[in-house]
Amino acid sequence: MKKHLTKQQVLVYRRRVLADADKLGVTIVARRYGVYRSTIYRWRDEIIPQKPGPRNKVFWQTDEEIEVFILQLRLATNYGPKRLKNELSDYGVAVGEKAIRGVIKDADLVKKQRKPRKKANQPFYAPYPGYRLQVDTKAVPNDGDKRRSRRQQFTAIDIVSKIRYLKVMDGLSNGNSIAFVKEALAFFASIGIEIECVQTDNHSTFTNLFSGGNKKSDHELRRVHPLTMFLVNRGIEHKLSRPGTPQHNGFVERSHRTDEEEFYRVTRTKGVEISILQTKMDQWQDEYNNTRRHSSCGNLPPIEFYETIWKPRLAHV
Repeated sequence: MKKHLTKQQVLVYRRRVLADADKLGVTIVARRYGVYRSTIYRWRDEIIPQKPGPRNKVFWQTDEEIEVFILQLRLATNYGPKRLKNELSDYGVAVGEKAIRGVIKDADLVKKQRKPRKKANQPFYAPYPGYRLQVDTKAVPNDGDKRRSRRQQFTAIDIVSKIRYLKVMDGLSNGNSIAFVKEALAFFASIGIEIECVQTDNHSTFTNLFSGGNKKSDHELRRVHPLTMFLVNRGIEHKLSRPGTPQHNGFVERSHRTDEEEFYRVTRTKGVEISILQTKMDQWQDEYNNTRRHSSCGNLPPIEFYETIWKPRLAHV
């Protein structure tokens, strides 16, 4: 009667063949056991899976010290591979994006995000700096709770050059909005950018169109907001984003996310006087405009992007 081997017995037999092949060589063992060499190689791949890639360190692999430096920058800034490559180049370290991505992945620091739904892309028209200035407010965190904070960060960003002007004010009011826009227009004029349009959301700080009233006649008779009058008297258009669509103010909203991640996360705001907080905000504004690289500006800081790309173009117009 023919004897059938169990799975365990077959595995033990194949392991013995592989052990002899390591000692004596594949050719000798193949003749001794009466099997093909390709069979021994196949058993080796099935039983002892080989790790892909080089078994030892090679010259093109990233040094351990550089890997530690990459992880330190990642934890400190939360930047992606492209931004980290630029930051490392400032320190004289040349590492590719693929290598940086591998280091981050091995350390399990990769953000796992849900794949967003694809939306129909509409071309956005922004021909030159000064074409549109987006203005919005952000509550200054007070011990992590924005609802208990009266202090507000007013932000103005030129959607082409990405240059920003920031101001911390005590509360939301028409006077504060007009004072901030006036300072922002003067700031951009000082660097050679004349603003043609100011875009805001529909908060009562910026418009009266959607505040109060429950009849159509109430809205028709509602007076013009002081900010709108201030801009119109200067020959500047006041554009409102569509209600309930913050993505229409996407440039300033995205910059607020950067503030949250890179400024407020490392800056103490509770119990700090508004003058001291404004000093820190001025330093952050200077870093954002003059030092921090932006991928939308060709990996240049906004001021450098405006000075090297847009200013020569506008000079010939």
